[in-house]
Amino acid sequence: MMRRSKLILKFRLITRHDIEILLDSGSSDHFLQPRIAHCLKLPVEDMSSLQVMVGNGHAMSIEGVIKEVQVKVQGHTLKLPVYLLPISGADLILGAAWLATIGPHIADYLSLSLKFYLDKQLIILQELFTLQLNQPLTLEDDSLVIPKNIAPELALLLHTYRLIFAKPKGLPPNRSQNHCIPLMPDVNAVRVRPYKYPHSQKQQIENMVQQMLDEGIITHSTSPFSSPIILVKKKDGTWRFCTNYRALNAELLDELFGAKFFSKLDLRLGYHQILVHPADRFKTAFRTHQGHYE
Repeated sequence: MMRRSKLILKFRLITRHDIEILLDSGSSDHFLQPRIAHCLKLPVEDMSSLQVMVGNGHAMSIEGVIKEVQVKVQGHTLKLPVYLLPISGADLILGAAWLATIGPHIADYLSLSLKFYLDKQLIILQELFTLQLNQPLTLEDDSLVIPKNIAPELALLLHTYRLIFAKPKGLPPNRSQNHCIPLMPDVNAVRVRPYKYPHSQKQQIENMVQQMLDEGIITHSTSPFSSPIILVKKKDGTWRFCTNYRALNAELLDELFGAKFFSKLDLRLGYHQILVHPADRFKTAFRTHQGHYE
């Protein structure tokens, strides 16, 4: 199925907050993220009875309408009526209703720009990010819930950097400093027998291993190394999957001599946000009752 193209541009609201705007000729009207309206305390009129048909064929309820929002687009101010809709991806969608007001225009997908005349002046809006294929509008990921009673500046900051708080998926990117596991000279493969754990935990271990396999965090292993795993119950009643690398750590080269300052980053799934060097991944192998992984 062919999908129409779209441009995502980084523009600026007159309140001096950066937002991402999607120019979508397939959208009949303009749609704004509700959280943007709440953060900026824009005047919203109720229109909860109105629904919008989105690209996947489903209907979504409009959360309200703002009769006029002023947006400064690369030096040009637009005054637009917008509907509040929990869209995914961009913060604001400019649809055919705005494109119709600029008359004939050229969307150059090679240079990622939009060109048109306004008041006898040539206007060129330059795309700052990437050209993507249009996807059906979907509900916003609920992984980051911003309370409505916090300061607008903080709420907008959390919204701007919401991807930082999203749950990591897959392996982290290759960076200049990946995690290496240098061992002492002449060290044989570190192999520790698996722990015995209750039968009631076996299904939970299998589920967590399968989830990590599906996310690409681990893979099946034929490594001579093997460390035991254990489940640790968290305060919320869920389980934390832990690998005991004490025996492996005992064989590491000491690279901390003379160090005076240390830091600890408490990141979500922090262990999986640091890429292990490919040459050392076999050393991370662990064994469960079901199989051998690294």
